[in-house]
Amino acid sequence: MGVFLSVKGGIWRGRAALLAILLSCCGVFALVQSAAASPRSYERGERGGELAELGQAMRDPDAAKRRRAVRDLAALGGRDAWELVVEALADPKGEVADEAQFQLALLDEERVLRDLLGKRGLRSKDPWVRQRVAEAFGRMSAEIEWKDLVEKVSRRDPALSEMLLWSIERRVSVANLGGDLDKCARTLAKLVGQGGEARVRAQALSALALLRPEMVDKLVAKLIKEREPVLRCALLDVLRTSESEALWETALRLKADPDPSVRLAVLRALRELGTRAAVALVIERLEVEPRLRLQVACLATLQSLSGLKHRADPRPWRRWLASLAEDWVASPGGTPTTEFGRTASFAGLPILSDRVVFLIDFSGSLWYEREGRPARKGRVDELMREALPRLTEEAEFNVIPYTGEPHPWRPALVRATERNVKIALADFEANTVRGSGNVFDAVLLALGDPRVDRLVILTDGAPTGGRRWKLELMVPLLEQAARFRGVAIDSVVVDAAPRLRRPWADLAARTGGRSLAVDL
Repeated sequence: MGVFLSVKGGIWRGRAALLAILLSCCGVFALVQSAAASPRSYERGERGGELAELGQAMRDPDAAKRRRAVRDLAALGGRDAWELVVEALADPKGEVADEAQFQLALLDEERVLRDLLGKRGLRSKDPWVRQRVAEAFGRMSAEIEWKDLVEKVSRRDPALSEMLLWSIERRVSVANLGGDLDKCARTLAKLVGQGGEARVRAQALSALALLRPEMVDKLVAKLIKEREPVLRCALLDVLRTSESEALWETALRLKADPDPSVRLAVLRALRELGTRAAVALVIERLEVEPRLRLQVACLATLQSLSGLKHRADPRPWRRWLASLAEDWVASPGGTPTTEFGRTASFAGLPILSDRVVFLIDFSGSLWYEREGRPARKGRVDELMREALPRLTEEAEFNVIPYTGEPHPWRPALVRATERNVKIALADFEANTVRGSGNVFDAVLLALGDPRVDRLVILTDGAPTGGRRWKLELMVPLLEQAARFRGVAIDSVVVDAAPRLRRPWADLAARTGGRSLAVDL
């Protein structure tokens, strides 16, 4: 290249040329290095910009925009994004806070997980935040130590305690609970045996039965004598699902329990057993059972075990029983073959209960007049006039119209006398309340009456009010609320798209109810 020249001064010119070449090469290298680094820098800049934009959206007065921001933050991931999602748990709008709670199932940031065990989560001053975090722990894929959840169980907060124990049960079901599980089981057994809220003890029993089913048999003698029906129901259910040898003796002891919910749990146990002796007990119950819901359950059990189409008359069932061998066992998977018989109906849905609450959505969809068609309220008035007078006088009922809050006609069930039905219809037709549709609180209010065994909900399918909004969360939460009581939840879903009808059908299937889609 002639770098080192022999003429005077040429060497310096050569060195200058060499320096220029080296600097040029360094410049090319720096340029290549810069080009290699730029995508990463660009990504960091892009993420920072997106995070800032979503943070701004979280402060938007439009709740729908805040909800979308929560969803996008969860998809973005990273500690800073998840911290904004956690903040959204306290949002007063149900659609925003529910979205945050739902998205927490994806959380994989260890620091944020630890924060949720403290003041930003389970120790928050906001009871809604505590509840939301406790539920979300049951759906997270990240491993969590059982002690981190159980140590927050307290008699001072039974609702939170039940939710925490439910999350433990769900984590056990997918083998995703950390720590010494034998010690966890012993702790759960202590919670079952000690005093306190019956539902908390029942939930601890359910978690224990899934974790160490052999330990439940030691608690049977105590639980079978418990005063609270919830505990006797839970006992029967866990013995049934764990296929315990104690199930038959427990069902035999509780077959004539004074509480209908316990007798219903016995029928579920007998259906699971499917033996000739179990069939005999079901027929015996059918002959004497006074409650319609349980009569229906007796018939459904017999039909599913036998494949026969006999109705509620016990005599043909007795003849069938006599034909069975002593060691007969039903084939699995049978379904009822016929309806129970004539009952009152609501919008074509049979009312298979004599302790029923009607929950009617009084949100905007009930009131607006559509082109060429009147408001739906008049048609719903007609449906009530067709249904209530057909209830028997032995039946008990209540009506709860709901908007942003429930508006119960009576504090609790009343007899379906001619006078009560007439007053209820007059009050319903005169009722003009309107607003958003908070079905979640209406259901909880209805379940607060211990005599209720079935809810019939008329809804447009889309919750629009209250602290609960997302149906993907509401369905399992309402199933849990009805658990240990065996309350069936029926629904009449009005003029709704399939995506809204499906969750209601799911809720009905989970609780032993029925769902019907109608156009009004």
